[in-house]
Amino acid sequence: MVRTQIVVPCYNEANRLPVAAFDEYLAARQDVGFVLVNDGSTDATLDILRALERRWTGRVFVIDQQPNQGKAEAVRAGILHAMGTADYVGYFDADLATPLDAISEFVAVLDANSQIDIVIGARVSLLGREIRRKARRHYLGRVFATAASLVLALPVYDTQCGAKLFRVRAPMLGQLFGAPFGSRWIFDVEIFARYLTGLGDRKGLYELPLQRWSDVGESRVKPSDFLRAGGEMATIYRTYRLRRDLDAILAILSAPFVRYAGAGGVGTAVHYGTLALVVELFRVNPTPATAIGACAGAGINYVMNYHLTFASKSPHRRTLPRFLAIAALSAMISAAGMWYAVHRFHVHYLAAQLACTLLILITGYILNRVWTFSAPSAARPLRADLAEHGAAGDVAGGGDAAPALRSPES
Repeated sequence: MVRTQIVVPCYNEANRLPVAAFDEYLAARQDVGFVLVNDGSTDATLDILRALERRWTGRVFVIDQQPNQGKAEAVRAGILHAMGTADYVGYFDADLATPLDAISEFVAVLDANSQIDIVIGARVSLLGREIRRKARRHYLGRVFATAASLVLALPVYDTQCGAKLFRVRAPMLGQLFGAPFGSRWIFDVEIFARYLTGLGDRKGLYELPLQRWSDVGESRVKPSDFLRAGGEMATIYRTYRLRRDLDAILAILSAPFVRYAGAGGVGTAVHYGTLALVVELFRVNPTPATAIGACAGAGINYVMNYHLTFASKSPHRRTLPRFLAIAALSAMISAAGMWYAVHRFHVHYLAAQLACTLLILITGYILNRVWTFSAPSAARPLRADLAEHGAAGDVAGGGDAAPALRSPES
């Protein structure tokens, strides 16, 4: 019997999937199987996965997920398939940054302690271990882990390591994976939030320092993903009811309006900085220079609102025109408000500008929230999602799934 099933999400892995490592491991171990999820790849990934499936019938199963839905949904689909067929299920990254021989260490932890439900790989650089990680990624990871620890009130060292193993027990996995994740980039944090909300406590979580881990190839993480991680982290904080450290401060920092105002502040700073740079360095007239600065500030403002404030999943072709329309409306409101305040009510222009800024800040936030960045499927009730995936939850023993993150804000 295949006692452990490992899900491997794959997206355009044709040139870097270590097929030989999978073949070698499968030949050596009879009690481990793999669920390989092709996440809408556009290269030859699916053909390579199907060839592995044919060579290892009964040990390897391929799911072709179309179109591309992201790693979170690929992992979720694989776990839902695997959890009725094994004692333990988990997921490893396709590049095998965590080598396959580490699976036995994960299994040994669950075998030794029946109170542990989830084993989490941790990339800790200790003497006697080989953890090869780029310095930039390491330090960014430490900042992220600190934020995750505050949100979860959990002393977790490494939430984002792509190696985790779960005990198959009812109804835990159905509740953890039954409903779609609201977060795409940091769904691991959402898994822990779901677990800690009514399923268990920190005693059921165990971090296992890895013996070996190495960066493989170029990272697919983009700078905008770090902004999105901040937005998704704030949404997780506000969706799941957990006891948290520094609760009052986090409540303020994670508030959507505060994030929106912060994005506006950064956009304004970029506007002013660009204006000064263009005038002083390139000797451009201030009038076109301020237009250049306004465009630069608006671009930064849009990116921050898309990823950080609202963590939108809508395509840019939908959100960008709406954002620009609201920006134009805000400019007209500001101009009209300034004219009325100064010429009709004889208010000092600086005070008038302050009032107009506050007005367009509130107006812009409301319009962008309910129109620009609202999800097209926002009206779809969560009950429909649960009904759609209810059978998967029944495999794990029934029970309602944990609440999915609602977009853009709960």
